[in-house]
Amino acid sequence: MSAYIIRRLLFMIPTLLGIMLVSFVVVQFAPGGPVERVIAQLSGSDTGASSRIPGSGRAAISRRAGRCRAVRRSMP
Repeated sequence: MSAYIIRRLLFMIPTLLGIMLVSFVVVQFAPGGPVERVIAQLSGSDTGASSRIPGSGRAAISRRAGRCRAVRRSMP
């Protein structure tokens, strides 16, 4: 039984290293991190998916939030 536990503990090391490697590669090679997105929004050159959808800006979000508050207030 102790050999089984030791073997499982030793298999954890390469598994964790593999998971860390995969997550590092995904984070490094995924385009458009959060900093680049904020810089693009501030400079006015945002080309994200939400900027191409009409009614998805901050004004639309605040209108929807206002409607939700109004509905909550009208409920008994």
